[in-house]
Amino acid sequence: MEEFKERQRAMWAAGDYATLSEHIRDVGERVVARAGVDSEMTVLDVACGTGNAALPAASAGARVTGLDLVSALLEAGRKKAAEEGVEIEWIEGDAEALPFADGSFDRVFSTFGHMFAPRHRQTADEMTRVSRDGGVIALCCWTPEGSVGDVFRASASYMPPPPDFASPPVLWGTEDHVREMFGTAATAFEFERHTSVIEWESIDGFADYFMDRFGPLVTARQMLGERFAELRAEIIEIWARWNESGDGRLILPQEYLLSVIRL
Repeated sequence: MEEFKERQRAMWAAGDYATLSEHIRDVGERVVARAGVDSEMTVLDVACGTGNAALPAASAGARVTGLDLVSALLEAGRKKAAEEGVEIEWIEGDAEALPFADGSFDRVFSTFGHMFAPRHRQTADEMTRVSRDGGVIALCCWTPEGSVGDVFRASASYMPPPPDFASPPVLWGTEDHVREMFGTAATAFEFERHTSVIEWESIDGFADYFMDRFGPLVTARQMLGERFAELRAEIIEIWARWNESGDGRLILPQEYLLSVIRL
């Protein structure tokens, strides 16, 4: 397990996720608004990356903690928080073993982060444990039937299979899986589907930008060598199928599921 976590740390530290995360920052803002964060609340952003949910929660006046497995992402988050003049406690830690007491938080979030923790049940149980009674867990995850799901499947076909204990990340983008993971701990579930849109001057231009910065693809290039060109071509083909532009630009819809779990 620890070897797997070390590989995850190295993968997400590769590239430049701090820059990429700016293109989906609206998702964190939506989560904070949808969960009704206010200045009286304590908030935890799990697998926070560079703080796409932590930053707007702090701007709303909440007492915010951001936790992530990757120290480089936390450092980038600290810089963003300093630039925006908000206070956030940044902690290096594991979504499957949250270092907090039971019932510590009014709101627990994750935007495209916790989905990569391998043991989904353990992750859900930990989020539930640190949430207070009557609290809210709000999650945003890419759907398996959307464009990102297609890219994940294509990428997985080129890489070594994951260990038996690791569940597919995009399961979190399905309502049935979220219901199964939180089960009787929830008093109510609310689901919404939204789309984050990437606009770029061309598909090839975005491919160059994205593949130089997205840690999993930076890692795939290192592992695959010359074969990476095949994966790049397959991803470009996926984006071309999803492209909503008719003039040579890229307008790429990326569907995600927003899950609100009331405890």
